[in-house]
Amino acid sequence: MKKIIIVSLALITWMSAKAQIDETLSLEQAIALALENNQALKIEQRRLDIATNNVFPGNAGLVPTISLIGNASYQNSDTEALIRTFQDNPSTVAINDNAAATTTYTAVLQADYVLLGGFSGRYQYRLLQDQKDLAYFQQQATINQTIVNVADLFLEIAKLQRQEELLTQNVEIGEDRLKKVEDQFSFGRVTGLAVLNAKTDLNQDQSLLDRVFVAKNNLKRDLNFLIGLPAEKRYRVTVSYKPPSAMSIDALKQEVKAGNPNIQLSNAGMILADNQLKLNTAQRLPVISAFANYGYFNQENDFQQLAELQTLGYTVGVGLRYNLFNGGKTNRGIQSAKLNREISQFEQQQTEDRVLADAIKEQNNLELLQSQLKRDEENISTFRESYSRTEERYYNGKATSLDLRDAQNALRNAEIIISNLQADIMKSSLRLEALKGALI
Repeated sequence: MKKIIIVSLALITWMSAKAQIDETLSLEQAIALALENNQALKIEQRRLDIATNNVFPGNAGLVPTISLIGNASYQNSDTEALIRTFQDNPSTVAINDNAAATTTYTAVLQADYVLLGGFSGRYQYRLLQDQKDLAYFQQQATINQTIVNVADLFLEIAKLQRQEELLTQNVEIGEDRLKKVEDQFSFGRVTGLAVLNAKTDLNQDQSLLDRVFVAKNNLKRDLNFLIGLPAEKRYRVTVSYKPPSAMSIDALKQEVKAGNPNIQLSNAGMILADNQLKLNTAQRLPVISAFANYGYFNQENDFQQLAELQTLGYTVGVGLRYNLFNGGKTNRGIQSAKLNREISQFEQQQTEDRVLADAIKEQNNLELLQSQLKRDEENISTFRESYSRTEERYYNGKATSLDLRDAQNALRNAEIIISNLQADIMKSSLRLEALKGALI
């Protein structure tokens, strides 16, 4: 029986790989690995850590600053002084020193504090908090999108894995059919064309299986990158199909507005723009500051009347600074902050409209997929019964191999359609949960 078909090298590789795979990976496990290992999420976490670390009163000028100031200097120069005597003769007296030296030492401990600066310190602190909120919601949006990306890849792999299983069954059936046709050909019951057709059908199934195998492994490499596994890591994915519950459009809109991370991010951007405008406006107000210092001063002079001056004590004071004119910088800053606030308002509305539209489209798509699945599940029993009867007739010699092939392909395609619809429903349901912010 040398004419029995030889399984292709790719199929042997696939069957060998399948035999070696004993690990399974669920969607929940894949998401957990992504949350732990994904590099983009680690970057967002570090950015959030930085923004959180920057939120403290001292970074907004709300606490006094204490400085230790010290210096020492030495001066040596030729000095000439002309002193008025208030006498007629001589009216002045000239004094010269060719090497007059002056040595000075100063050490001061000083505290400065802004008593009133148009509440700029308060607004600066709010801006720091706003930037932390932005980093947080940006992280949430990245987590949300990462989960969606992982789920999409995972479910596409599940589709291809199911196709592998069905195509493997087709190959096994095709091999049995080819053997039977070759036996019939040996006894003269069929022509060589029937043998050729059986070989062609088997080769087509093997080629399709090879393509599915390669496509599935390529997607696994992409998924492994997202979840932090080695690129060539092999496993079988496991999926438990759970029909999602229905939701009204109004309830959907409310959940999306309340939980969507992109909407929350745009809202945080609007708050930041408001506080930035308040900070720029505060620059029009005067700044009142207080200071206090305690210091030591010592100066030794070769030329002056005071040979040595030494002080030790404290000084306190209050200062006022009001900017009357700075070239229009303050006014331009306020104008730019107002424009930036308008931009944030437009972006906020644009984001909300886009996300709500996406949610409604996804809800409609989900309902359509569920309707299609219901119809195809009702039809699958017909395809199975048709294949079973055709197979029985074929082995009883009442149907041709082409009839069996047509029934087999029809059943396989129907099963693939149902498997794909179930995966697509899960993908649509997860995207809808992501739009509601429920995944995080």
